[in-house]
Amino acid sequence: MSKVCLFIYNPISGENSLDEESLIEMFQVKLPLYQVEVFVTTGKDDESKVKIEFDRVKPEMVLIGGGDGTVKMVAKSLREENVPLCIVPLGSANGLAKCMGIHMIEDAWEAIRDHNIYDVDAIRIGDELCLHLSDFGFNANLVRRFEEKDGRGMLAYIQSSVSEIFNMEPHRYLLTINGESHKVSAKMLVIANGDQYGTGALINCNGKINDGKFEIIALNPESAKDYIRMTLAMFRGDLEEQKDSKIWRCERCEIENVDDIEFQIDGEVMGTPKKVIAEIEKHAFRFVGLKTKAVCQ
Repeated sequence: MSKVCLFIYNPISGENSLDEESLIEMFQVKLPLYQVEVFVTTGKDDESKVKIEFDRVKPEMVLIGGGDGTVKMVAKSLREENVPLCIVPLGSANGLAKCMGIHMIEDAWEAIRDHNIYDVDAIRIGDELCLHLSDFGFNANLVRRFEEKDGRGMLAYIQSSVSEIFNMEPHRYLLTINGESHKVSAKMLVIANGDQYGTGALINCNGKINDGKFEIIALNPESAKDYIRMTLAMFRGDLEEQKDSKIWRCERCEIENVDDIEFQIDGEVMGTPKKVIAEIEKHAFRFVGLKTKAVCQ
């Protein structure tokens, strides 16, 4: 008897060239043991519509075709269902999928066939959930510029980053962790659940996405040379050893945004909040993935 899965598909994610018909054909070939129902997002009331469709289909697994924003929308909608979620990476960068070991669409089919299911943490930030990475400063500015451009995809992201690199200034933050206050000056301050950005840069080299903790990472390169050295360290996986980075591991952190710097959560710009409180929600979701060092085995 076939297992039922619901595929939630965002047709405008990234540079995706696959249409609904092509994806269904792919399912039939790659997942012959599954009966796949497809729901296409429209950008209007998707969160409530996903829940209605879930209740109608009653799937044993939910596939999410899109980027980090689509994944978070579906996860929030199905928060109480405890259903396994699998990312089919169709977004621009697919950072969260890569944390699960899913770099290409074929990786998703392999993970489903192997049925590797991991409990994954989330970070509660006010009324929002962070599954992947949130930050103040440099990258949040990139996300805003990226949204303002007509083009989507990694090329648009890179074009935005080049102009942003040469306009960086350090900004002030006040962190409160375990009752201790830390004054921080940084060009980027990251709240990290996942370990890497979609580019493959390891921002949270030793972080685990299901260990019941998250990381606060302050980066403050002082020159273009420092920036290049730090960028190389991210791709080598030794950012923690760099003199211009500092990392705290915690379950709760209060951050005062002294200089009113832009903030983003999982690729969504959240404005310039005066203060955010981040708290871990251990094992909030179940994700299907391949074995990866970002997950505690």
